Amino acid sequence: MRKLKIYRSSLLTTTLLSLITSSSWGQAPKTDAFLQARRTQSSGWTSVIVRSPQGVSAAEEAQLKALGGDIYRHLPLVHSVALRIPARKLTALSALAFVERLSADVTVRKTDEFTVGHSGADVAWSYGFKGTGVGVAVLDSGVAPLHPDLLDGLKSRIVSSPDFAGEDKAGDPCGHGSHVAGIIAGDGSASSGTKAFRTFYGIAPEAKIINVRILDHNGEGKVSNAIAAIQWVITNKDLNGNNIRVLNLSLGHEVGESYKTDPLCLAVEAAWKAGIVVVCAAGNEGRLNGVAKLGQPNEGYGSNYGSITSPGNDPYVITVGAVKNNFNSRLLDQIATYSSRGPSRIDNVMKPDLVAPGNRVISLNSALGYNTLSQAYAATNALPWNTYLNVGSSDDSLRYFYLSGTSMAAPVVAGAAALLLQKDSTLTPDTVKARLMFSADKLWSDPCTYGAGLLNIPAALGQSVKTTVAALSPPLLKSGTTGVMLVDPNRAIWGAVGSTRAIWGVQSVTSYQAIWGVQAIWGVQAIWGNKAIWGFTVNSTQAIWGNQALWGNMAIWGTNSTAADLSSTAIFGES
Repeated sequence: MRKLKIYRSSLLTTTLLSLITSSSWGQAPKTDAFLQARRTQSSGWTSVIVRSPQGVSAAEEAQLKALGGDIYRHLPLVHSVALRIPARKLTALSALAFVERLSADVTVRKTDEFTVGHSGADVAWSYGFKGTGVGVAVLDSGVAPLHPDLLDGLKSRIVSSPDFAGEDKAGDPCGHGSHVAGIIAGDGSASSGTKAFRTFYGIAPEAKIINVRILDHNGEGKVSNAIAAIQWVITNKDLNGNNIRVLNLSLGHEVGESYKTDPLCLAVEAAWKAGIVVVCAAGNEGRLNGVAKLGQPNEGYGSNYGSITSPGNDPYVITVGAVKNNFNSRLLDQIATYSSRGPSRIDNVMKPDLVAPGNRVISLNSALGYNTLSQAYAATNALPWNTYLNVGSSDDSLRYFYLSGTSMAAPVVAGAAALLLQKDSTLTPDTVKARLMFSADKLWSDPCTYGAGLLNIPAALGQSVKTTVAALSPPLLKSGTTGVMLVDPNRAIWGAVGSTRAIWGVQSVTSYQAIWGVQAIWGVQAIWGNKAIWGFTVNSTQAIWGNQALWGNMAIWGTNSTAADLSSTAIFGES
């Protein structure tokens, strides 16, 4: 499915990107790029997340109200409040002494056999790992409460369902959240039995789902909804049998500020530091050019580097890109052209962290097809009965649906994390991330497209590596002498690593050759040399700093910086 996007089209211009570092609103602007663009508006209202270092006090709330602000949500997790305020008052708001940061509370929109077979989940099941007892929180549009694939006998495996969408509708009126939940934890009940010849399983078919609804029937909401929901997840992770160990966010927004100040990034970091593995979709903005034809393969061309969306740009979280099935061979899988590429804008963080199946994925349909997506796209995306059951009917089954995108790839990895945590409940989020990245198959040479490689669940379960420090995705630094991008060696993120598989390559990693340790990674172990940390020599025709250079003719900050966001991407996928 199209990646759930917190989106403002004005950000997609080079002019607005330049505002990120502009000093036109004071020497050190307190605002993100979205609000920078609105600072001259003389009419209308805007929604703003206001952060104060110690949280907004009652006296400070009074000052906000004096400016005409209407506070509609308190966000203690990030020391903030969300309010509506006349756009003409933004400058005065920024001038208040207690205001540390202003960020737009922008709108969020929505961004099988394939997923199981091409990730190795079925091998994990043969050893008894099905995510039993592990809680996975799905922040999305809701989850169908009575779908057979999410029942344990007559009891639902949806153990909690807090609602932050602000809409008086039950279940999943959009259809996106149920699809995501099914990829994580569907047990295939509705496609099993004597008449079934295909069964659609999730990755962790015995995991518990915590249905945290933040999006309405159109798959839209606010950043503040997501932050409040993450606060709930942290507070309730060990209550009422939730056992929340994994948080899936198949959503994001265009990057308008550093991850260090982005409210949604701050919230997911808080969840990570609370012991919850956070998995994010990379985004569906990976094309410089796209093709969108109704009912036809929707493939594009040209790689749009620097198109990772927030909170996938945060170095703590696990950011997932999408691959598509090619000749039904896992080793021949290819990147889906829409899958967003790294590094992240502003901070140049190396992303995605890995890739997983995400194109034309079959998973759960909600409300027997009475949801926004099914009503709009039943003609192309529904699954007829006779495509998986020995019956004569070619009518839509209403139980399953096709969707595509990094929104579908992220829950594959979330399910994989649940399997690792069932095997060893003591694993930290950092160690889970390290094991998934170390064990990923190094099939390609472009780390800003494929990250550490293709998810390999059996190999991840066989890993024994443990991290001693935070497993942050590293930043890239631009060399002042050569202009190439180098990985910062001063961020020793994995600590003392002992493993037979390198995070980004096929060379063994020892304490003397630690990728992020004391050895300079552009010395004799050059990232583009014979022992490249990404598994292959990176040559000029493939390099992210070569002919498709980040700062060259196809620069992410240049005239071709606009990310393709085709509404049909997630619906029709690619062939």
